[in-house]
Amino acid sequence: MIIGVGAGVCLVVSLLLPPLLRPLLRRVGVMDVPNGRSSHTTPTLRGAGLAALLALAVTFGVVLLLVDPRVESGAILLVLLVSLAAGVLGLCEDVWGVPVAIRAAIQLALGLGGALAAASLFGLDWWWVALFAVGIAGYINVANFMDGINGISGLHGGVVGGALAVAGAFTGEVWLAVAGVVIAAAFVGFLPWNFVRSGMFLGDVGSYLLGASIAITMTVAFARGVPLLALVAPISIYLVDAGVTLLRRVLRGEKWYEAHRSHVYQQLTGGGRPHAPVAIVVAVFSALAAAAGLLSLAGPQGGLIGGALVIVVALVYLGLPRLVGTEAAEVVALPESELPRNAVMDGPLRWAVVGASGFIGSAVVRALEAEGADVVEVKAPRLRVEGGASVPELLALAEKSELATKELADQLRGVDVVVNAAGLATPDASDAAPLFGANALLPVVLLTAAGLAGAMRVIHLSSAAVQGRTPQLDETATFRPFSAYSRSKALGEMALFARVEDASDGRSPELVVLRATSVQGVGRETTRQLRRLARSPLSSVAAPGDRPTVVSSVDGLVSFIRFVGSHISSVPTVVLQPWEGMTTAEVLHAAGGRAPRMLPKPLCRFFVSSGFLLATIVRPLQGGVRRVELMWFGQEQDAAWARRVGAEGVSFVVEAFQHGQDKLE
Repeated sequence: MIIGVGAGVCLVVSLLLPPLLRPLLRRVGVMDVPNGRSSHTTPTLRGAGLAALLALAVTFGVVLLLVDPRVESGAILLVLLVSLAAGVLGLCEDVWGVPVAIRAAIQLALGLGGALAAASLFGLDWWWVALFAVGIAGYINVANFMDGINGISGLHGGVVGGALAVAGAFTGEVWLAVAGVVIAAAFVGFLPWNFVRSGMFLGDVGSYLLGASIAITMTVAFARGVPLLALVAPISIYLVDAGVTLLRRVLRGEKWYEAHRSHVYQQLTGGGRPHAPVAIVVAVFSALAAAAGLLSLAGPQGGLIGGALVIVVALVYLGLPRLVGTEAAEVVALPESELPRNAVMDGPLRWAVVGASGFIGSAVVRALEAEGADVVEVKAPRLRVEGGASVPELLALAEKSELATKELADQLRGVDVVVNAAGLATPDASDAAPLFGANALLPVVLLTAAGLAGAMRVIHLSSAAVQGRTPQLDETATFRPFSAYSRSKALGEMALFARVEDASDGRSPELVVLRATSVQGVGRETTRQLRRLARSPLSSVAAPGDRPTVVSSVDGLVSFIRFVGSHISSVPTVVLQPWEGMTTAEVLHAAGGRAPRMLPKPLCRFFVSSGFLLATIVRPLQGGVRRVELMWFGQEQDAAWARRVGAEGVSFVVEAFQHGQDKLE
């Protein structure tokens, strides 16, 4: 009965109080104004977690007054005091703001006080005190960090509270069952106010209350003999999301203490998904982990199985952004690259092609010479740089590459347009120094040399792979590299952008980064492989096969390079090779001479998701899984500049497979 009374009282109070608190919150001005890192877009009242705090206080007060002998009143009182203290601290932060150092000190004091009380009252071993003191303070902050989208905290409180209640029922700890249902009811009751049009946020008062109430309840429960796995498993998803995100930011040298949008749930909403479904996904994974943790109540063997399942659930959760194609994208600002002063692009132009002996470079040279252009063939120097280099390190290395810069500048004297077709086109390459030297360092060295030589425009051939699994390829400086090759290309672009921004002499040539798609043509190994695949039983697409393919032709790319190079006015810093109009089914038919097999789309999506999940463990599989995904689903492409200036040409893809078929066998 006492459990039902607690749940009912708490749910009603938490549900009815928020609209009554709205005028007070407006009066004190606790408004959450969105910024570039926010997950919401309109100013919203925060601090409504005060309703959950009052609901929890009233309910625990009622429970204590009932004086049920089965309920450990000391445990309920300790949970109440620590939770209220944390909630009041959060309320002060919402209304007035509390300096970080003072806030951290108070949180640690609350954790230490709670752990010491658990040791004194319930027999918690003293050597656990320090760990739980830090754990309580830490989880207050974890709950705060994770409170970034509508509903995520309310659902988390419901799931974790429910799991604690079940653990209490199975272990005979009635107080734990009561505490669990009260925590669940306090936050579930607030959920509707998170989703209505004129909604409210919990604020720090709510997130601090959530973290503290869960952490102190777990501490007391562990002190009273409840298995640790059963207590930690429900919060494992929050812990791995916050912990792995923090570790990644520290390893990248980012300011880990600043606001960001790197959490797994933020990456999922960043892919355009509404808050509610993402919050539900997080809650479902927390519930799965909680259920696995409860197996530990059955004994040591159940604990081993449950622990393994918790790890599996957590790994799948961490891999969700990759599985659904919403990995955190790195976005940089595009420089305002333009033609140098007094540059004239009309009339006969002198071209230089760096990497003229390669597949694309030689095709560019042949096309230019066929129309009578003056072409200089330039051999690219061999440069090396480690794959872990940063943009500043690349720029510093480029400054030190004086000999290579001078040799290139000497060859580029009198050239108007420089086409950088050099680089290593090896999608399955490892993080090798030659790969990053050719694709990341060489472009910066070449741009510097072209400026010294007086060139007017540099066209750097990059790859659309820098944007990875983004739903639509475009011309923004957004990067989602998924392999060593795509990382090397992305790093090269970012270094070029930084080099243009740093240039202040007014003599730098106009930079155009041309992102090529999957270029095919006679004599290319990837084309031979595609033809063999298209003729095999594996030739297939996700039905109905009408998605735009990224497969393009070398003739189409060369035509676009010539158009960009001779364009009379400035060209945007990034342009995408235009789509040549082929669908996933049409390109396999052209390559293999027969229609591909149509597979059910859900089945294809399942296999792709499973493949990317496996690739989180065996990373070399990513490239192969990505190629299968492109074969089945293709990728949308928005070549905005080409469309605007009328540069969307006809397709040469069919000719790329049919011309010289004997050579392709």
